[in-house]
Amino acid sequence: MTIRHQGQQYRPRMAFLQKIEALVKDMQSPETGVRMQNQKILVTSIPHAMTGSDVLQWLVQRLWISSLEAQNLGNFIVKYGYIYPLQDPKNLILKPDGSLYRFQTPYFWPTQQWPAEDTDYAIYLTKRNIKKKGVLEEHEKENYDFLNKKINYKWDFVIMQAKEQYRTGKERNKADRYALDCQEKAYWLVHRSPPGMNNVLDYGLDRVTNPNEVQVNQLPFSCLHSGLCGELRRIKNSHVGGSPPACPLSQPQRVPDQQLGK
Repeated sequence: MTIRHQGQQYRPRMAFLQKIEALVKDMQSPETGVRMQNQKILVTSIPHAMTGSDVLQWLVQRLWISSLEAQNLGNFIVKYGYIYPLQDPKNLILKPDGSLYRFQTPYFWPTQQWPAEDTDYAIYLTKRNIKKKGVLEEHEKENYDFLNKKINYKWDFVIMQAKEQYRTGKERNKADRYALDCQEKAYWLVHRSPPGMNNVLDYGLDRVTNPNEVQVNQLPFSCLHSGLCGELRRIKNSHVGGSPPACPLSQPQRVPDQQLGK
């Protein structure tokens, strides 16, 4: 059986995220932050991009920590959606090389607590379905079909919004369009994690791994019963052929009040 403490679980996580956000703001400082510049991906020049190695170097120098500690902290920052990858959007880790990243818009930071609504996710999947011409990843197909049934009563609105966003996106320049696609994908990977990926935003009973979890292991009653019976048999057999067991202690006799008065 697992006993979970539900009292103040969310507040420690919020305090942790606020510390991360203060660090991310320092990372974006024009004077002392991580070096950002235009970086080319294929033939597209992406503005305000940074490399994973530059991020790690900044963390080491700013916090006076080891490379391993900086790597773990950098992974946290990416997994919580404060930095998103530009070249491998599905892999939410900080690579210690020339892989390119960008800072997520503060509007989408976890502490804003904007709910990831089914309608918004359905619009995103429908837009991807239009762009990819029906070629979605397996978990995206399953979610698309599920949401189509769940909110079918407003599916016309979903399609209309998806088409409008797709049309507006095509009017952007290629660099902004590419960065926005990576930004959206990273956001939904954090808020609607695919199978096999732990959702770092879950807490309480919904969380796969709960740092505040207190586990109490209890044996089933059948195991306890069989173990007790075995112990009793062992005690009984140990007295066969030997000295009889000691007599159990008798309860003390109560002296009547009349005798106490004599």
